[in-house]
Amino acid sequence: MKQYKSLTKKYHYFPLFPSVETQIEQTPLTVKAFPLSHVNPNKSTAFLIGLKGQYILYLGDTGDDETEKSDDLKELWKGISSLIKAKKLKAIFIEVSYTNEQPVKQLFGHLTPALLIKELKVLQQIAGSGSLNGLPVVITHMKLFEKKEIEKLRMQLDKANDTGVKFIFAEQAKPLFF
Repeated sequence: MKQYKSLTKKYHYFPLFPSVETQIEQTPLTVKAFPLSHVNPNKSTAFLIGLKGQYILYLGDTGDDETEKSDDLKELWKGISSLIKAKKLKAIFIEVSYTNEQPVKQLFGHLTPALLIKELKVLQQIAGSGSLNGLPVVITHMKLFEKKEIEKLRMQLDKANDTGVKFIFAEQAKPLFF
């Protein structure tokens, strides 16, 4: 595989192929990329990062499958379901950019609490009943700036959460351990 060097000579770039686990050279890490829909037909990416048989999943910007008229999230859920069943997926990082009041036509490839819960239910159907219990789901990329909007988003997620996941809200410079 050809490597690409940046002008700063600090990073090495190389292509990733969807659903193919790739060893990151000079590290013990692996990465597997999955396509996401971000205002169809534009794409974003989810990265499944592995270390010694344990994984975290980080999703870039994404809309739900119904709104985006895609099956990208469903295919991603299928791709990670065995890791959930085996308790090898340690966390999911996913964006929830707006509260439920944001009109669907103004989501521009992002999620609301209701849409995230809907997608988590699809994941739970694929992985099996109770499979998500206690799984950390880290909420990222909130586009809300007022404290009361952020609290509303948190409340909407917590109130609708019947999947058993444990929501964590990412905070700048605050380390997370799984």
